[in-house]
Amino acid sequence: MISYLKRAYEAWIDYPRREGEVIRGQYQIEHFLGMGSYGLTYLCLDKHSGREVVAKQAKPSKGQLGQDLLHREMAIMSQLEHPSIPKCYTSFEESKRLYMITEYIKGRTVEDLIFERGAQFAEKDALILIRRLLDIVRFIHERSIVHLDIRIPNVILDGDRMSLIDFGLAARLGEPARLTLDADEELIRRRTVDVTSDLYAIGHFLLFMLYSTFESKEEQEEAARGWDEELPISTHTKLIIRKLLQIDSPYRSAQACIDELDTVLA
Repeated sequence: MISYLKRAYEAWIDYPRREGEVIRGQYQIEHFLGMGSYGLTYLCLDKHSGREVVAKQAKPSKGQLGQDLLHREMAIMSQLEHPSIPKCYTSFEESKRLYMITEYIKGRTVEDLIFERGAQFAEKDALILIRRLLDIVRFIHERSIVHLDIRIPNVILDGDRMSLIDFGLAARLGEPARLTLDADEELIRRRTVDVTSDLYAIGHFLLFMLYSTFESKEEQEEAARGWDEELPISTHTKLIIRKLLQIDSPYRSAQACIDELDTVLA
């Protein structure tokens, strides 16, 4: 009963604000973008500048922890001035709720492109895209920060522009990992505060793109086969994925993977 009441309270207190509402007299909500573990995100019109922005609100049910994590995200983003990373404009409190205002990145996530638009990435196209993503990740790592949430919903493409978004889980190298006692091996590899965690995530990112062109002809055997048997890709690409996924001795830096990719793509 207590658990039910707790869930009901959280659902009530975390209920998104309505379209048309104005935050702090300036940011008019156009659309609710989604809810994460610690925040709610809105697309807003900045009535002062006329531009669209993203407002991220610390999840009320998370209390001080939610606010601390949002402050942490803002501090990290302020160190990452890069054309492929959203700018953090400002932050403020309204009615004891903390908000962060960031640049709105137009385009489509790789997730939307694959699952809604039916986009297909041939092997070379996927490698070129990963090469571009690694440039952004190298920039982050050079500032002693790891993203820890590199996934297809967090990479946006708009023509020739690529952007990496959502730094809610980002951490500085040397900080302890925020892992629960029941974390499995997959989560540990993704959330350990080390550059190899981002590279591991990029390995899965690459597999998602490569599977966009995959059509199984042996449905009965599909469950028993791994990606290295299913995907008709080159030996070089398989070796790169094996290093990213830490099956073989992993890359120790984004630059090491870039160097190998440059050789393959030459």
